[in-house]
Amino acid sequence: MYPLVYNVYLSFFSWRYTNPDATRFVWFENYIRLFSDQTFWQVSQFTLYFVVLTILLEFVFGLLSALLLASLFKSRKWLATVLLLPYLIAPIAVGLNWRLLWNYDFGLVNWLLGLLAIAPVNWLGNSDLSQLAVVITEVWRSTPFVSIILLAGLTAIPKESLEAARMDGANAWDELFHVILPLLRPSLTIALLFQTIVKLRVFDLVYIMTGGGPGVATTPYGIHIYRTYFRYFDGGQAATIAVVLMILGALISVAYIRLVYREVQH
Repeated sequence: MYPLVYNVYLSFFSWRYTNPDATRFVWFENYIRLFSDQTFWQVSQFTLYFVVLTILLEFVFGLLSALLLASLFKSRKWLATVLLLPYLIAPIAVGLNWRLLWNYDFGLVNWLLGLLAIAPVNWLGNSDLSQLAVVITEVWRSTPFVSIILLAGLTAIPKESLEAARMDGANAWDELFHVILPLLRPSLTIALLFQTIVKLRVFDLVYIMTGGGPGVATTPYGIHIYRTYFRYFDGGQAATIAVVLMILGALISVAYIRLVYREVQH
């Protein structure tokens, strides 16, 4: 708890690590300055875009792959292991690899577009396209984690519940929306909680791919904190951004637990 409390304490001070003797207590001045900073709101906008879109896509693809794996019995373990491989790769390595794939001059993506007679696209040099490229890369990396969590939840669903639904005349869609998904709420909540926290504090993958650019188009909170502290040497403001990120993550976590999670009675 000490680093956590100390970070909150530092957010009430104006201090620079290049001149620690000039440290002074400023009350809520750092917070007022932060919320009046246009860059902070641009960073917040991208972070929200990144979190919502990646989680949405990961849960769609994760659920589909989990349902497919759950229908397989003999090869489930081997396929689940293969599926998990992208998540086992270090985010820095993923960022380097996909940065090459998105490269304008010799990237594989533009080469495939060339086969379709489509002109090369500057994926990482355009604000909107760079955001999309980062999202696709993160979805490729993190979907296996969601799949494994949901697969564990699917295998824990009692067969009696599914058989009872079929005996009542439920079709595949009814079975999915009225039996499987309600019983998957605990697994969904765990995956949502972990993935939201990971997305909010993303740093390495985005930093390697785009460095937060062009401009601040792909700058999440993590890179914004890094720049504020190590580039502008503003320790008080960096601590303030970290506190805001911590509070945001805590609020979202409480909302998930209260609104999504329900104890399933088997």
